[in-house]
Amino acid sequence: ACFCKLMDVQEEMGYLGLKTSDMIFYRDTGEIAAAVWDVLLCRVLSSSSDDDNKNSRWEFANACRNGDEETKAAYHERYFPYTYRMLREHVDGTLEQLEGLSAKAAKLGWEDHPRVPLILSHNDFVRGAFENVRSNLDSMAE
Repeated sequence: ACFCKLMDVQEEMGYLGLKTSDMIFYRDTGEIAAAVWDVLLCRVLSSSSDDDNKNSRWEFANACRNGDEETKAAYHERYFPYTYRMLREHVDGTLEQLEGLSAKAAKLGWEDHPRVPLILSHNDFVRGAFENVRSNLDSMAE
């Protein structure tokens, strides 16, 4: 498993009662933890000043807290295009950022920066996870 690297969702995580450790991608399969989708949907529902969305956010959060999978599924189905787009942009942006950071790290002298091999290894691990997630997302869009 790999942390999904969504760094700006602390408010939504707190609202839904989630922890950072819930926010994962599965490296080998590209599977996306349900908590990631839940947080993104909460963000979508929070992004509007529309009273219906505020009520929807409250109803969705209660469904999450109470294990009401039927209500959660209905919300996820309705808002999938929005959460999909948010997640796809995050995955693509992270992969692009990793490429740049890895190229920069590879140029450093390992004698002066002895952790470069560890950093590059970590970046390769994360890149593999995010590429599998992107493949999984591609299959959802078909």
